[in-house]
Amino acid sequence: MATDGNRGGYARKGHLALAYGLLGLGLLGLIASMPFVLAAVAPANTDWGKLSAISQAYGAASVVLSAVALAGVAFSLLYQVRQVRASNEQAIRDSHLQLVALALSNPDLLQAWSPPVAPITLKRHQQHLITSLALGELLQRFRVGHLSVEKLAVKLDGHFAGEIAREQWECEGPGWRRTMESGDRRDRAFVRLVDDCYQAAVAAGPALAVVEFQDRLDCP
Repeated sequence: MATDGNRGGYARKGHLALAYGLLGLGLLGLIASMPFVLAAVAPANTDWGKLSAISQAYGAASVVLSAVALAGVAFSLLYQVRQVRASNEQAIRDSHLQLVALALSNPDLLQAWSPPVAPITLKRHQQHLITSLALGELLQRFRVGHLSVEKLAVKLDGHFAGEIAREQWECEGPGWRRTMESGDRRDRAFVRLVDDCYQAAVAAGPALAVVEFQDRLDCP
C-alpha cells in the first residue's frame, strides 16, 4: 500500500511535470506572438529589410526554443500517463488487500480462495498467502521505479532466507512465472530475478527455520 512518503513523492513529481508543461506552453505562446508584438511596437519608419535579416537569426533560436518547449509538453504528458497507470494499479492492489484481509480474518472464507497447489495446513496456507503478498508488494515497488534491480536483489536475498518463503516459491513459482512472462518487460525481469535469488538462496544452504514464540530459547 502506498505510504505518505510515496504519495508526497508523487505530488512533487506531478507538480514538476505540470511546471514543465506550463513552461513549454508559455515558450510556444511567446514564440507565436513575437511577430505581432514586433509589428505593434515598431516605429512607422522601421527598416523591415534589416529586421528580416535579424528575424532569420531569431528563427534559428526559435527552433531551439520550440524543441525545448515541445520536449517539456511531451514530458508532462508522458508523466501524467504513468501516474494514471500507477494510480490504477494501486487501486487494484488496495482492492486485493481488502479481499486478503477478509480471507485471513475468517478461515472459512479462506477456503474460498484459490486452493493451494499441494495439501498444506490452514496455518501454512495463511503464511504462504502473506509471503505471496510480500512478493506482490516488491513487484509493485519495482514496477513504479521505487526499487532498482540492485535494491530488489537485496530484498529478495532476505526474503528467501526463511523456510516459508522458499516453500511458497516452490509451490507457487510456476504460476508466478506463467503470469509474469505474459506481462511487460519489468514483470519478466522481476520474476527472473526472483528465480535467480531463490536458486542462490537454496545453493547457499538451509533456510532459517520458523521457531514458535513460546519455544524460543531467549524467552524466559
